[in-house]
Amino acid sequence: MADEIVSGIGEVDINAGSNDAPALTLGETGYNGLIVLGGNVLEECQEELRFPHAISTYKRMAKDGAIAPALEMVERMIADVPWSVKIPEGYEDKLKDKAQFLLQNMNDMDHSWNSFIQQVVSFNRYGFSVHEKVYRYRKKDAGSKYDDNLIGIKRLPIRTQDSIASWVWTANGRDIKGFNQYVNKIQSTDYSGGFQTLYQGNTNSSGYPLKFIPRKKYLHFLNSRLKDNPWGASPLNGCWKAWKYKSAMEEAEAIGVAQDANGFKVLYLPTQYLKPDATDEDKAVFEYYKKMMANASVAKQSGVILPYFVDSQGNKQFEFDIKSITGQKSFDTNAIIQRYTLEILTCLFADFLSLGNNGGGSFSLAESKLSLIEMVIKSKLTEIADVLNFDLVPQLFALNGWDTDVMPYFAFGKPSKESLDEISKYVQRVRAVGMLPKTPEVVNWILDAADIDYQIPENMSQDELEKLTGADQSRSGDGMASSSGGLNGTGNSAGGRDNSTANNANAA
Repeated sequence: MADEIVSGIGEVDINAGSNDAPALTLGETGYNGLIVLGGNVLEECQEELRFPHAISTYKRMAKDGAIAPALEMVERMIADVPWSVKIPEGYEDKLKDKAQFLLQNMNDMDHSWNSFIQQVVSFNRYGFSVHEKVYRYRKKDAGSKYDDNLIGIKRLPIRTQDSIASWVWTANGRDIKGFNQYVNKIQSTDYSGGFQTLYQGNTNSSGYPLKFIPRKKYLHFLNSRLKDNPWGASPLNGCWKAWKYKSAMEEAEAIGVAQDANGFKVLYLPTQYLKPDATDEDKAVFEYYKKMMANASVAKQSGVILPYFVDSQGNKQFEFDIKSITGQKSFDTNAIIQRYTLEILTCLFADFLSLGNNGGGSFSLAESKLSLIEMVIKSKLTEIADVLNFDLVPQLFALNGWDTDVMPYFAFGKPSKESLDEISKYVQRVRAVGMLPKTPEVVNWILDAADIDYQIPENMSQDELEKLTGADQSRSGDGMASSSGGLNGTGNSAGGRDNSTANNANAA
């Protein structure tokens, strides 16, 4: 029955039927559901994580001893990844000059490409990053290295997150029209007059001057594009609660240590100073000693002077004493702080930083954790590349009057580099079973992976290549060629066991 149905499909006349188009709205009818009020997004339920308050929260969190290295590690790894310009397959000859132009722009700005990427990765900390696009004609008298009069990139400066006042949407509320930025300028060159705000034509309800920057004028990088929220979503949001509790426990621990070290201070006074109906003079004396005790508790005074009075039985009327506090705590603050620290590192995909601190962890576990963080970094690099290739490159080409159907594009390298040990094992094993050809391209790839500047000519003949590189020395593929068809490698080869370090991994 199934065969009959399948065979019948080929007999269907695709021209049969009506040419009438269905009644369907081609444009958008709904909304992304983003909650917006007065140019600000109200998605976040915690006020401390809602902009603009979130900026100060993130700055405080970034000073934490657990969060700072986790953020720095991710941002440094992203900034250290190399960038290049590539051409779509099949367009190498047609777009060769355009790709060269794009590559020149990376090195023809007023700042380096690396410094631009270092500022872009701030979206990993704050959830978003905006950079204004500043162009110029490529003339040497305008600061360019070239003099072809084409329009190139002059700068891609950041517009800091704490300077963003609000976002402006289009009339239908679906697309971002731009943003308003607070603007200030120095009043005088000698700084004697402080700072004076610069009026830019628009002000908010508080009277602060604002500068509107349209959407087409800036690059917008987001850590999360959920609901097209222009603020994005910082990874610090997920560990905010753990950070709050960790900070509270650290403060409580510090107070406890200070109390244990300084002791609990006790002051004995005659009862006449403590009575509700005490005279004004006695109340003044009582207030003086209260202030003295407060200063002693915060170490604002080195000692106290008390009058020496005794009653009829010889007991002192004024006495200052320090009691030692040696009670056993019902909880381990250090274990609690470590728990929240691990929760923070896990949230930031940096929990491998804690491996070995308590005697646990292994090399294989650290390797798998690094693979995870590399996936996270790759996703952030993809965000950067997408914004550059779908916003900056098309606009730059359009300004020069070039076709934007197919264009060269910015591409990033690997977040981490394989070790020479891993590369050598791969080359040895694949070459041993005949799956890696010995060609100039392959040899140059190996030399490049080993950071060796020397490269052989790509047009070198096979005979010349054999003379240069010599015969293969490894016998790790003998097991594959044996009559038993086993994978024993050189460990059981006819020529005897090869005990070299490189071949131990291939031996049974």
